[in-house]
Amino acid sequence: MEHRVLGVVGASGGLGASTLAVALAVRAAASVGATVCVDGAFERGGLDVTACLEHVAGLRWSDLVDLRGEADGADLLRSLPSAGGLRVLAARGLLPPDEVVESCLRALSSICGLTVVDLGGSLRWVGHCSDVLLVSGVSARHLADASALAVGLSRHRASARLVLRAGRRESVTAEEVAVHLDLPLAATVRDDVQAVTDADRARVPGSRTSGSVAIAADRLLSELGVRGTGAGEPERLTA
Repeated sequence: MEHRVLGVVGASGGLGASTLAVALAVRAAASVGATVCVDGAFERGGLDVTACLEHVAGLRWSDLVDLRGEADGADLLRSLPSAGGLRVLAARGLLPPDEVVESCLRALSSICGLTVVDLGGSLRWVGHCSDVLLVSGVSARHLADASALAVGLSRHRASARLVLRAGRRESVTAEEVAVHLDLPLAATVRDDVQAVTDADRARVPGSRTSGSVAIAADRLLSELGVRGTGAGEPERLTA
């Protein structure tokens, strides 16, 4: 089985990068077996909130700060908060040392068909990723932030693609943004009112087949070769 590690980095806050990260893990679970979504952004609220698992028991990064040596991937995966096929290692409380993060990423990626790392706005863990998705908007601020990250990704020699977050009508095209950032365009995620409603109702991102987030996640997984299209509706997830 191929083991892929997919990093998702948001050029700016509020673009839905964390939502996309969770949706990718959810949509892939039906066809690649074990998947996990890992919080690589410790300065914000935990990824378990985005995944609607904040009240579910299981290990968070703060429980692993005293880990010594190499983590056991199977034991760690079983100990994470989960619902349906989704498992999440989220930030909460104390920050783990770098060596603990690296050990856990190695352990989880060794047994999971897909490990999705929510990088936040940092490239700190990009060296552990086989592929990276840069999520950008189209405003001047978004493009300036995305340009800085694109330069960093190039320095890391990361295999990176652009995911554009856009409204229904924009002054620039997705292709123009891709050329500006010198990145291949992987998908465009349009504004989706249903995604906001789903979050309010504690419905996990990617757990429905309709909507721009799920459609974009399916397209990205297909383009990355994680799985083919047509896998159908994943198992209904409830927290």
